[in-house]
Amino acid sequence: MDFSEVDKIVFGRIEPHIYAFNTNSIPNYMKIGDTYRPVKVRLAEWRKYFPNLTQQFEENAAVTEDVYFRDYSIHQYLEAEKRKHRLTQKDLAKISAENHYYSNEFFEETSKEEISEAINDIKLDFAGNTGKYQFYSKNDKSANSFVYERSSECWTPRPNQQEAIENYLNAVKNGRTNLLMYAVMRFGKSFTSLCCAKESGAKFVVVVSAKADVKDEWKKTVEIPKNFEDYDFLESKDLTADENILKEKLGAKRRIVLFLTLQDLQGEKIKEKHKAVFTETVDLLIVDETHFGARAESYGKVLRNPDFQEDEGLKKVKFDDEFTDIEKAEKQIKSFRAKVKLHLSGTPYRILMGSEFQKDDIICFCQFADIVKEQESWDKENILKDDVKEWDNPYYGFPQMIRFAFNPNSSFRKKLEELKKNGVSYAFSALFKPKSIKKDENNEYKKFVYEKEILELLEAIDGSKADDELMPFLDYDKFKKGKMCRHIVAVLPYCASCDALEEFITSNKAKFKNLNSYKIINISGLDNAYKKVSDVKNEIRKAEKENIKTLTLTVNRMLTGSTVEQWDTMLYFKDTSSPQEYDQAVFRLQNQYIKILEDKAGNNIKFNMKPQTLLVDFDPLRLFQMQEKKSLIYNVNTDESGNNKLEERLREELRISPVIAANAERLVQITPADIMKAVSEYSRNKGVAEETVEIPVDLNLMKISDIYAEIEKQGKLGSKEGFAIKAADGEGNDLDIENPVDSENDGAALPRMNPKLRILMKTQTETKQKT
Repeated sequence: MDFSEVDKIVFGRIEPHIYAFNTNSIPNYMKIGDTYRPVKVRLAEWRKYFPNLTQQFEENAAVTEDVYFRDYSIHQYLEAEKRKHRLTQKDLAKISAENHYYSNEFFEETSKEEISEAINDIKLDFAGNTGKYQFYSKNDKSANSFVYERSSECWTPRPNQQEAIENYLNAVKNGRTNLLMYAVMRFGKSFTSLCCAKESGAKFVVVVSAKADVKDEWKKTVEIPKNFEDYDFLESKDLTADENILKEKLGAKRRIVLFLTLQDLQGEKIKEKHKAVFTETVDLLIVDETHFGARAESYGKVLRNPDFQEDEGLKKVKFDDEFTDIEKAEKQIKSFRAKVKLHLSGTPYRILMGSEFQKDDIICFCQFADIVKEQESWDKENILKDDVKEWDNPYYGFPQMIRFAFNPNSSFRKKLEELKKNGVSYAFSALFKPKSIKKDENNEYKKFVYEKEILELLEAIDGSKADDELMPFLDYDKFKKGKMCRHIVAVLPYCASCDALEEFITSNKAKFKNLNSYKIINISGLDNAYKKVSDVKNEIRKAEKENIKTLTLTVNRMLTGSTVEQWDTMLYFKDTSSPQEYDQAVFRLQNQYIKILEDKAGNNIKFNMKPQTLLVDFDPLRLFQMQEKKSLIYNVNTDESGNNKLEERLREELRISPVIAANAERLVQITPADIMKAVSEYSRNKGVAEETVEIPVDLNLMKISDIYAEIEKQGKLGSKEGFAIKAADGEGNDLDIENPVDSENDGAALPRMNPKLRILMKTQTETKQKT
């Protein structure tokens, strides 16, 4: 019996398949898709647009009998691992004048062997449960998010975390509803805040952040420890997929941690998917730290630099974790029906100088020095006991940061001075500025203006050319023996700078003897292929397994809230005057990186993979200023003012995190006196333009119409116009304000100001007078 005609029309249940074809209509490109019907049916549909297509590939899109992947995972692999170019509409117009059908699933110079490699990588990812790709199961109507495996053990809060939890419970008991957790990066704010939620009985917790890339950290914290087995982690796409999910979960007595970004929340109207969120009562609203820095820094740049333009590259390429209209987002935050708000910040320096939070509102005040002290205290009490292991210390693995304050090479310094004399405020950033900060046909965005100076700087760092005033970090024998400088992150001023540096190192490999062995991971460039934070982490994790060193290039991306445990060295190549931005970046290095080794009996040891980290700052004065500012602000908020207290604080900070500098062809360790002297000398000699950058600004003043109108009347900084105010009537000593008297300053009257700011200014003055 001939069933051929029936065979043509009956196909029954079809497993999803990946297929690929090429066509002369779009030469040198491969189309890669998936289908839930027979591949030949799908190809027949494509032939309507590409009659001459040739099938190149077909394979089942399954990793097990009931778990599948999409063609998106193939695309992700090709872009991230193989750096394949995806067809654009502009490309299509160049290829042919004909009006061909456009699909963005065409990839340039791609082979069927590479598709097979992608599928193999996807299967390995599923087997390893690393969360690199998304998978689908037969019982689910939508894509499964990666779910971390729940541990059978609870995580135990460290003593300083437990103290914060107890402070939170007491504050809420006493009626405080707007709280701040000021804890240094790597403290474990997400875990601690969720412990606060659990201990207070919170059923509905909402986390909002200005950075999408911190989502995985929150997800991991909710889904791994047994502590939070009653909680389900949800995000924006869950609200879109099921509009009743909140009511269903809460009705089933499940507790919820919902993560939302400020970008997603902003808008003139509440989005449909968010309506259920705003109608429910939120037991705890957690505002993650990132928007404090974003708000103050972006507004501050505009306020202090009249020539600042958003299109000048200081605003980065738009990833899913950037660009927020803070004012609109804050309006949405205030719309939550929240019983308690808990703000998390590792660098709330500007906030602490204001009056938003009273002393009773701050449930935690922890610096990295405090963590080190706890670490040392535990060791002192326990380390010599026979039944104690080193890794029993709850603070085991927190690395020590060694900071290097080095002037760049001589040609670089000369160019810096030349730029400054010509009125360039951000000279360091200007030196790392490409010929174009936007994509252009001539690839000028991949070429530095000052290639000679940059080459000499990199050669000195690399050790391929000797420089008497610069340390060859990548060629230093002890760093090599200690397996340091393995995974470096370089902070650059412009997105195009990342593309230019990648191109520059790649094209000059022959001139380097160490740098040429690093795999470059460009996460902020205009050509960036790493769309997800997980892609970056997986790339570095893979490199470490294969014993490959990496150099990550970024502007701001992944420098707030993210953890890349392998990062051990930072090269800081841009200007900033903000302790907040600076500390957020450099503390990306300060996470624990521990490997657990196990024997056949199940006994294990914990191997500290990163006992020390390196920060290399090529602007020594900036490093000194940052250290002084941070110490000043800490002292002000612990009610410790005065020059002696500042010196004590600096001494402790330098003991925990030493600073090394070059002096007369030798390396020296910096002392508190060195820092105070350098900052004082700079303060005496700096001009008006430099002074204004460092003035603490309360941006809320801009909301007062009279003050804003007066500011608007003033001439731009650097113009020939002076500062214009009307002369006061009378003899100049009758003011309509009540002036407090400073008893420590011969009874002189002081203008009314924030008391914290007054202490800060007073201590700064004392420092200058002493030195």
